[in-house]
Amino acid sequence: MADLAEVLMIEHLAIKQSKWLLEKQYDSDAFINFHSYVKECHIELEEKICFPVLESYPFPDSKQFRERAERIKADHKLIDTLAVNIMKWHDSGNHDLVLERKPLFYKLLVDHNASEEVDIFPRWNQMDANELKSSMKDALSTIESFGIGKYIDATGINPSAFRYFFGMEK
Repeated sequence: MADLAEVLMIEHLAIKQSKWLLEKQYDSDAFINFHSYVKECHIELEEKICFPVLESYPFPDSKQFRERAERIKADHKLIDTLAVNIMKWHDSGNHDLVLERKPLFYKLLVDHNASEEVDIFPRWNQMDANELKSSMKDALSTIESFGIGKYIDATGINPSAFRYFFGMEK
């Protein structure tokens, strides 16, 4: 069984591999599905499970850590706004702006994820074992709500690896 920080870092790798976002031809359905995964699943795992667990831990720099977590949440809103705008621009026929902004969206998302891997996730190994196990149950619940099939499609994770990560081995 993996822990939540490991799952999130694997998701970051999957997001980093989504360079199809940069293709000249905009695929509306694919972009909408990708945005749905990022917003409804990945960000939910971070903001509803990972960050609250870390923010409750008495780190020596707890105040600064909470401030950093708030900046990361603000980044999430920025990334979401840009994605929504890209979809609106496409729907209104402003394809030049879509082509111009897709690389910015991808870069913001990948750079943002890299900063989480430096500033947030290394603290995860200080959490209590029971907290780690509970967070994975909560994560699985979030993924089930999103849809395991949609999650596997979005991340490219092999179903057997998914079962291993979440302790669902047969």
